[in-house]
Amino acid sequence: MSIKELQEKRNKLMQDAQKLLKNPTAETRTMFDAQMADVDLLEADIERAERSAKYDVEQRIAGRPPRSQPGFTATDTNEQAAGEHRALEQYIRFGNVSEENRSFLRPAGIEQRDLGTGAVAGSITGGAQLISESFFPLLTQAQKSWGALTTILNVKKTDNGSPMKVALENDTTNILSVIGEGVATSEADPVLSGLISSTDFCSTGVVKVSLAELQDSAFSLDQFIRDAFGKRYWRGVSSMISAGSSSGNVQSIVTSATVGASSAAPTAISYGDFVSIYGALDPAYIDNASWVFNSTTRAALMGVVDTLGRPLFQPSPNAGAFDTLLGRPVVLNQYQPNATAGLRAVMFGDFSSGYTFRQVQGDLSILRLNERYADTGEVGFIGYARIGGFATDAGTHPIVALQQHA
Repeated sequence: MSIKELQEKRNKLMQDAQKLLKNPTAETRTMFDAQMADVDLLEADIERAERSAKYDVEQRIAGRPPRSQPGFTATDTNEQAAGEHRALEQYIRFGNVSEENRSFLRPAGIEQRDLGTGAVAGSITGGAQLISESFFPLLTQAQKSWGALTTILNVKKTDNGSPMKVALENDTTNILSVIGEGVATSEADPVLSGLISSTDFCSTGVVKVSLAELQDSAFSLDQFIRDAFGKRYWRGVSSMISAGSSSGNVQSIVTSATVGASSAAPTAISYGDFVSIYGALDPAYIDNASWVFNSTTRAALMGVVDTLGRPLFQPSPNAGAFDTLLGRPVVLNQYQPNATAGLRAVMFGDFSSGYTFRQVQGDLSILRLNERYADTGEVGFIGYARIGGFATDAGTHPIVALQQHA
């Protein structure tokens, strides 16, 4: 598990633990202590991972020592540096260099080699034969954020992926009623409903690596592939939760959200739109509510002001903390649609109450295929996972969305 994933898991535990303190009981105190013990273990894992990563960086940046010039040995390094300093100082101050310091000057951009420079007769055919190729020891990787939507959802881990029955109950319409003396009370049952959660079997695709490359690579290909598969997994999870899977076993959180308000314009969002969507959420969900949209929408909101000209978007002064809108945190989801006619660019609500992400036996499993490609001298790597997702709205709509004007 990467450092970022460990940090996200720790943050999720801290958020869950904070919720338990709202109504302290003997049971919630015990649960809080257990979660804080898990937080301590995760922080220790994060520290170990950071130390390991620091060591890897130090090893990667440790390249070949600079080549000494012909005639100089390792013991001459300090003398060479001091002589170059004196020569440079004389040149800057007087415009010329004394004879004794001139030997320390080197033509800019030219390496001094005593063999293989230019046309050489005999067995030496060129300098390239004696000079090893250098290698940039860092692997430059393209980055793409998938947002932090999965960190605010309810996560359910199951031992298997068989269909799971989910029960929902809504008793919010039933209240006290006045009855006359001797009058029978009418029946008022809660509204019960439910759904069946199924899972999808998902794959990262196969990556093939030759045995020769595994032996010769300057990088740990096993670690590289594990990191790549982990990113594929979370990008895929965020995409499926946002748009839904082709089978429907991962339900779209965007389309399942209840429309709380409609914007006045098809491609723009105003202060009044946020006021409307804020008011559409039941106050029971406000304390744990978050705003969800993508970075493009966030950029557009930086110019939006309220009726007094104050910026609606408030950058947080604390590094690493979420930004806020109307006092509630903002969570980026890069797979949320942009502000486009007929789509839902903004969601607001208690996402841990409104949606459950289901994982079967952990996050992602990786197999190394040793036999399948043995005849070509290759091994294959493949990652797979079983996941599901479903809205948990019993009737009072914990997640509401802003529908763009058509």
